[in-house]
Amino acid sequence: MKKNRKSGVFTKVFLCGFAVYAAVTLISLQLQINERKNEINTLSDDLAAQEVTNAELKEVLDNGLTDEYIAREAREKLGYASPGERIFVDTSSK
Repeated sequence: MKKNRKSGVFTKVFLCGFAVYAAVTLISLQLQINERKNEINTLSDDLAAQEVTNAELKEVLDNGLTDEYIAREAREKLGYASPGERIFVDTSSK
């Protein structure tokens, strides 16, 4: 009878330990899944932005440089402005 009782206690302890291990593993995997989903969303946004840039560059290659393109690039990348134009910079943090 004592042997049966010890094996019953051992079985219960083993099952409880396994249940805790399984719960911790599932929670950890769910957190990893959420991180990967966020990473996929970020990469999808980056991909969309890059596709827009690629389309603009393809258009420039197909049509040649236009005055509008040169002015936009000078404004955005070099910080230039047209004569008499005022540029306002938003310094508030988001």
